[in-house]
Amino acid sequence: MIFKENCSIKHLIKKPYVENFKSSPIFLMIHGYGSNEKDLFFLLEKDLPKNFFVISLQGIYTKEFDKYYWYDIDFSYGKKIFDVVQMKNTIKKISNFLDKVTKKYQCNNVWLCGFSQGAILSYAIALSHPQRIRKVIALSGNIETGVLHSNDRNQHDYQYSRIEFFISHGKYDTIIPLNLARDSIEFLKEKKISKSSLYYKEYESGHTLDDLNYKDLINWIKKKCI
Repeated sequence: MIFKENCSIKHLIKKPYVENFKSSPIFLMIHGYGSNEKDLFFLLEKDLPKNFFVISLQGIYTKEFDKYYWYDIDFSYGKKIFDVVQMKNTIKKISNFLDKVTKKYQCNNVWLCGFSQGAILSYAIALSHPQRIRKVIALSGNIETGVLHSNDRNQHDYQYSRIEFFISHGKYDTIIPLNLARDSIEFLKEKKISKSSLYYKEYESGHTLDDLNYKDLINWIKKKCI
Protein backbone atom coordinates (compact mmCIF):
# COMPACT_ATOMS: atom_id res chain seq x y z
CA MET A 1 0.00 0.00 0.00
CA ILE A 2 1.43 3.36 -1.05
CA PHE A 3 0.05 6.85 -0.68
CA LYS A 4 0.78 8.84 -3.81
CA GLU A 5 1.00 12.61 -3.90
CA ASN A 6 2.95 13.13 -7.11
CA CYS A 7 -0.12 12.86 -9.31
CA SER A 8 -3.16 14.97 -10.13
CA ILE A 9 -5.18 13.45 -7.26
CA LYS A 10 -3.84 11.99 -4.01
CA HIS A 11 -4.60 8.30 -3.76
CA LEU A 12 -3.90 4.95 -2.15
CA ILE A 13 -2.89 1.99 -4.30
CA LYS A 14 -2.59 -1.76 -3.94
CA LYS A 15 -0.89 -3.38 -6.87
CA PRO A 16 -2.01 -6.84 -8.03
CA TYR A 17 -0.06 -10.02 -7.35
CA VAL A 18 0.76 -10.50 -11.01
CA GLU A 19 3.68 -9.47 -13.19
CA ASN A 20 1.66 -8.24 -16.15
CA PHE A 21 -0.76 -5.46 -15.16
CA LYS A 22 -2.43 -5.48 -18.60
CA SER A 23 -4.71 -8.32 -17.53
CA SER A 24 -5.58 -6.69 -14.19
CA PRO A 25 -8.76 -4.65 -13.79
CA ILE A 26 -8.21 -1.16 -12.39
CA PHE A 27 -10.62 -0.87 -9.46
CA LEU A 28 -11.04 2.85 -8.79
CA MET A 29 -12.75 3.86 -5.54
CA ILE A 30 -14.41 7.25 -5.03
CA HIS A 31 -15.53 8.01 -1.48
CA GLY A 32 -18.52 10.01 -0.30
CA TYR A 33 -18.89 13.53 1.08
CA GLY A 34 -16.91 14.11 4.28
CA SER A 35 -15.00 10.84 4.08
CA ASN A 36 -11.50 9.99 2.84
CA GLU A 37 -9.54 7.62 0.63
CA LYS A 38 -9.10 5.08 3.45
CA ASP A 39 -12.82 4.45 3.88
CA LEU A 40 -13.69 2.22 0.92
CA PHE A 41 -10.10 1.05 0.58
CA PHE A 42 -9.86 -0.63 3.97
CA LEU A 43 -13.46 -1.86 3.78
CA LEU A 44 -13.13 -3.64 0.43
CA GLU A 45 -9.51 -4.36 -0.46
CA LYS A 46 -9.19 -7.44 1.77
CA ASP A 47 -11.98 -9.23 -0.13
CA LEU A 48 -11.22 -8.08 -3.67
CA PRO A 49 -9.64 -10.53 -6.12
CA LYS A 50 -5.85 -10.57 -5.84
CA ASN A 51 -5.40 -9.64 -9.50
CA PHE A 52 -7.15 -6.28 -9.05
CA PHE A 53 -5.15 -3.06 -9.26
CA VAL A 54 -6.88 -1.12 -6.46
CA ILE A 55 -6.79 2.68 -6.37
CA SER A 56 -8.68 4.81 -3.86
CA LEU A 57 -8.87 8.55 -4.46
CA GLN A 58 -8.87 11.35 -1.89
CA GLY A 59 -11.42 14.13 -2.39
CA ILE A 60 -9.95 17.30 -3.87
CA TYR A 61 -11.63 19.67 -1.38
CA THR A 62 -11.07 19.65 2.38
CA LYS A 63 -14.03 19.76 4.75
CA GLU A 64 -12.00 19.40 7.94
CA PHE A 65 -9.09 17.29 9.13
CA ASP A 66 -9.04 13.97 7.25
CA LYS A 67 -12.46 14.64 5.73
CA TYR A 68 -12.79 15.51 2.07
CA TYR A 69 -15.34 15.99 -0.66
CA TRP A 70 -15.59 16.33 -4.44
CA TYR A 71 -17.93 19.30 -4.85
CA ASP A 72 -19.88 21.69 -2.64
CA ILE A 73 -23.42 20.97 -1.51
CA ASP A 74 -25.54 23.89 -0.26
CA PHE A 75 -28.22 22.89 2.26
CA SER A 76 -29.30 26.43 3.20
CA TYR A 77 -32.39 26.50 0.97
CA GLY A 78 -34.02 23.44 2.51
CA LYS A 79 -32.82 21.17 -0.28
CA LYS A 80 -29.48 20.11 -1.66
CA ILE A 81 -28.03 22.38 -4.33
CA PHE A 82 -24.89 21.11 -6.03
CA ASP A 83 -22.09 23.28 -7.34
CA VAL A 84 -22.39 22.10 -10.94
CA VAL A 85 -19.20 23.85 -12.04
CA GLN A 86 -17.22 22.02 -9.36
CA MET A 87 -18.90 18.74 -10.27
CA LYS A 88 -17.96 19.07 -13.92
CA ASN A 89 -14.40 20.06 -13.05
CA THR A 90 -14.09 17.07 -10.73
CA ILE A 91 -15.45 14.70 -13.38
CA LYS A 92 -12.87 16.06 -15.80
CA LYS A 93 -10.08 15.77 -13.23
CA ILE A 94 -10.88 12.14 -12.36
CA SER A 95 -11.22 11.30 -16.06
CA ASN A 96 -7.78 12.81 -16.71
CA PHE A 97 -6.40 10.81 -13.78
CA LEU A 98 -7.78 7.64 -15.38
CA ASP A 99 -6.16 8.58 -18.68
CA LYS A 100 -2.75 8.75 -16.99
CA VAL A 101 -3.21 5.51 -15.05
CA THR A 102 -4.48 3.43 -17.97
CA LYS A 103 -1.72 4.76 -20.20
CA LYS A 104 1.00 4.12 -17.61
CA TYR A 105 -0.09 0.55 -16.87
CA GLN A 106 -1.52 -0.17 -20.34
CA CYS A 107 -4.79 -1.40 -18.88
CA ASN A 108 -8.22 -0.57 -20.28
CA ASN A 109 -10.33 -2.73 -17.98
CA VAL A 110 -11.62 -0.05 -15.59
CA TRP A 111 -14.09 -0.60 -12.76
CA LEU A 112 -15.55 2.37 -10.87
CA CYS A 113 -16.79 1.98 -7.30
CA GLY A 114 -18.36 4.94 -5.54
CA PHE A 115 -20.43 5.62 -2.44
CA SER A 116 -22.94 8.51 -2.30
CA GLN A 117 -21.17 11.51 -3.86
CA GLY A 118 -18.65 9.03 -5.24
CA ALA A 119 -21.46 6.99 -6.80
CA ILE A 120 -22.86 10.11 -8.48
CA LEU A 121 -19.43 10.78 -9.96
CA SER A 122 -18.99 7.15 -11.01
CA TYR A 123 -22.24 7.31 -12.96
CA ALA A 124 -21.25 10.59 -14.59
CA ILE A 125 -17.79 9.40 -15.62
CA ALA A 126 -19.13 6.15 -17.06
CA LEU A 127 -21.92 7.87 -18.99
CA SER A 128 -19.46 10.46 -20.30
CA HIS A 129 -16.85 7.87 -21.32
CA PRO A 130 -18.76 4.60 -21.91
CA GLN A 131 -16.04 3.22 -24.17
CA ARG A 132 -13.53 3.27 -21.29
CA ILE A 133 -15.50 1.85 -18.35
CA ARG A 134 -16.37 -1.84 -17.96
CA LYS A 135 -18.08 -1.96 -14.55
CA VAL A 136 -19.84 0.61 -12.34
CA ILE A 137 -20.60 0.00 -8.66
CA ALA A 138 -22.98 2.69 -7.43
CA LEU A 139 -23.63 2.48 -3.68
CA SER A 140 -26.30 4.81 -2.31
CA GLY A 141 -26.07 7.25 -5.22
CA ASN A 142 -27.96 8.44 -8.28
CA ILE A 143 -27.53 9.81 -11.78
CA GLU A 144 -27.43 13.60 -11.97
CA THR A 145 -28.37 14.27 -15.59
CA GLY A 146 -27.73 17.99 -15.11
CA VAL A 147 -23.96 17.44 -15.19
CA LEU A 148 -24.05 15.38 -18.36
CA HIS A 149 -23.43 17.09 -21.66
CA SER A 150 -26.24 16.80 -24.16
CA ASN A 151 -24.18 14.37 -26.21
CA ASP A 152 -23.73 12.16 -23.10
CA ARG A 153 -27.48 12.07 -22.49
CA ASN A 154 -28.17 11.26 -26.13
CA GLN A 155 -25.40 8.84 -27.00
CA HIS A 156 -26.43 5.81 -29.01
CA ASP A 157 -27.55 2.91 -26.86
CA TYR A 158 -24.80 0.61 -28.14
CA GLN A 159 -22.22 2.88 -26.48
CA TYR A 160 -23.39 1.57 -23.10
CA SER A 161 -23.79 -2.08 -24.04
CA ARG A 162 -20.39 -3.09 -22.64
CA ILE A 163 -20.92 -1.56 -19.18
CA GLU A 164 -22.23 -3.66 -16.30
CA PHE A 165 -23.76 -2.08 -13.19
CA PHE A 166 -24.07 -3.07 -9.55
CA ILE A 167 -26.48 -0.64 -7.91
CA SER A 168 -27.64 -0.78 -4.31
CA HIS A 169 -29.65 1.56 -2.14
CA GLY A 170 -31.14 1.65 1.33
CA LYS A 171 -34.93 1.81 1.53
CA TYR A 172 -34.69 4.29 4.41
CA ASP A 173 -31.99 6.53 2.97
CA THR A 174 -32.69 10.14 4.02
CA ILE A 175 -29.54 11.58 2.39
CA ILE A 176 -30.24 10.41 -1.17
CA PRO A 177 -33.91 9.33 -1.24
CA LEU A 178 -34.80 5.97 -2.75
CA ASN A 179 -36.83 7.51 -5.57
CA LEU A 180 -33.66 9.05 -7.01
CA ALA A 181 -32.05 5.63 -7.24
CA ARG A 182 -35.15 4.27 -8.94
CA ASP A 183 -35.14 7.18 -11.40
CA SER A 184 -31.54 6.29 -12.22
CA ILE A 185 -32.55 2.71 -12.99
CA GLU A 186 -35.21 3.97 -15.39
CA PHE A 187 -32.63 6.20 -17.08
CA LEU A 188 -30.34 3.21 -17.62
CA LYS A 189 -33.21 1.08 -18.91
CA GLU A 190 -33.95 3.78 -21.46
CA LYS A 191 -30.36 3.32 -22.60
CA LYS A 192 -31.22 -0.31 -23.27
CA ILE A 193 -28.97 -1.73 -20.55
CA SER A 194 -29.78 -5.44 -20.55
CA LYS A 195 -31.10 -7.20 -17.45
CA SER A 196 -27.97 -9.33 -17.27
CA SER A 197 -25.84 -6.15 -17.13
CA LEU A 198 -27.93 -4.36 -14.50
CA TYR A 199 -27.94 -5.59 -10.92
CA TYR A 200 -30.18 -3.51 -8.66
CA LYS A 201 -31.28 -4.27 -5.11
CA GLU A 202 -32.83 -2.29 -2.28
CA TYR A 203 -31.82 -3.05 1.30
CA GLU A 204 -33.38 -2.66 4.75
CA SER A 205 -30.98 0.13 5.62
CA GLY A 206 -30.35 3.86 5.48
CA HIS A 207 -27.47 5.71 3.83
CA THR A 208 -24.92 2.99 4.44
CA LEU A 209 -23.48 -0.28 3.19
CA ASP A 210 -24.90 -2.95 5.47
CA ASP A 211 -23.64 -6.53 5.88
CA LEU A 212 -26.00 -8.10 3.34
CA ASN A 213 -25.27 -5.38 0.80
CA TYR A 214 -21.54 -5.91 1.30
CA LYS A 215 -21.87 -9.67 0.88
CA ASP A 216 -23.89 -9.27 -2.32
CA LEU A 217 -21.36 -6.77 -3.66
CA ILE A 218 -18.34 -9.03 -3.08
CA ASN A 219 -20.17 -12.00 -4.60
CA TRP A 220 -21.06 -9.91 -7.68
CA ILE A 221 -17.46 -8.76 -8.09
CA LYS A 222 -16.10 -12.29 -7.88
CA LYS A 223 -18.75 -13.58 -10.26
CA LYS A 224 -17.89 -10.93 -12.84
CA CYS A 225 -14.21 -11.87 -12.63
CA ILE A 226 -14.83 -15.42 -13.81
